[in-house]
Amino acid sequence: MKFGGTSVATTDKIKQVCQLILRQKEQYDDLVVVVSAMGKTTDKLLAMAYEVSTRPVAREVDVLLSSGELISASLLALHLNDLGCSAESFTGFQAGFRTSGSHRKSKIEDLNPTLIETALKRGEIAVVAGFQGMNKDGDITTLGRGGSDTSAVALAAKLGAKCEIYTDVDGIYSVDPRIRPQAKKIDRINYEEVVEMAHQGARVIEARSVELAAKYQVPLYIALNTGEVEGTYVANFTEQTGERKMEDFKLTNVSAIENILLVSIQGLPNLSFESSKCFTELAAAGVNVDILNQVILDRDNSAFSFTSDMDSKPEIIEVLDRMKLEYTYVENLNKVSIIGSAMRNQVGVAAKAFNVFIEQNIPFYMVSTSDISISYVVKAEDKNTIINALADAFGL
Repeated sequence: MKFGGTSVATTDKIKQVCQLILRQKEQYDDLVVVVSAMGKTTDKLLAMAYEVSTRPVAREVDVLLSSGELISASLLALHLNDLGCSAESFTGFQAGFRTSGSHRKSKIEDLNPTLIETALKRGEIAVVAGFQGMNKDGDITTLGRGGSDTSAVALAAKLGAKCEIYTDVDGIYSVDPRIRPQAKKIDRINYEEVVEMAHQGARVIEARSVELAAKYQVPLYIALNTGEVEGTYVANFTEQTGERKMEDFKLTNVSAIENILLVSIQGLPNLSFESSKCFTELAAAGVNVDILNQVILDRDNSAFSFTSDMDSKPEIIEVLDRMKLEYTYVENLNKVSIIGSAMRNQVGVAAKAFNVFIEQNIPFYMVSTSDISISYVVKAEDKNTIINALADAFGL
């Protein structure tokens, strides 16, 4: 069981979560609980780091940030013991997480949950601080965004368990209910669709967690932290097993990503090394390029357009200016994506989607496709309108 920051934001909420944990303990012999930091603790700790340092050292920031999950884990274990249920809290290192890579965005290299298994054999509930581990140098590291989800899935994979993610929403929806109140809750969905949704802006669970679950076939369940409402099951549901009828719908979800930067570079000779060098330099500057498009204007002239996040704007401008390239950019756009594995089996999805844009008189700057999604870059003020129009068109 994994509980996010909103689920353990206060001591009262921690007490409520403990009641759900006790109910689950009645059904299962072995129970591991992974927790995030309380509420906005991580953001507050990071802000404090910048109050005392103009350029905080990454190693020390990881030590600081890891303390948030330790507070949640210890408080939860304390209350479980107070309720008469034996529980023990563990740091990421004690739980066996060995990490590699950079501070604040480390990856799980290996996991040796010996202490967790020992606690379970004693009949205890193991409460694990998510989001953290230790590298080969003995330094505390953090796993970056969605790190606690990743911790929970990794433990489930290693222990041969299923993984339940509890949050402040009661499952995965076809559209963000804040944008579309009548959005449909999805009862069952495949791993690959949830991965695509996470990459395209859905915030219920991080993509890397679902990718890990798919790799090790860990059944996921995403539900409200009260446990009172049936949530969403994520696994490999197939038409053949009768668990899911793929032909019953065309799409699963409409998602959006905000704060998109669109950059257009003009005046590049065709087949020149300038374009290759440009993207090599952008990569070296830590810029993640999302959608990329090339237009050949004539035999000796071409143009490139690409999207990235607004946070990367300073690095992008620095690279393009240094290379003396001619460019323009558009800020604060949104990327709206329609997603569904059933797209493979249906014809006319793209045509129907394009017709929706025409009917709504909404232009888009760029379009890209994957095996199970189509993404459109639009103005921020058009996002909600086109999301609802697409949802109407595809019955979401």
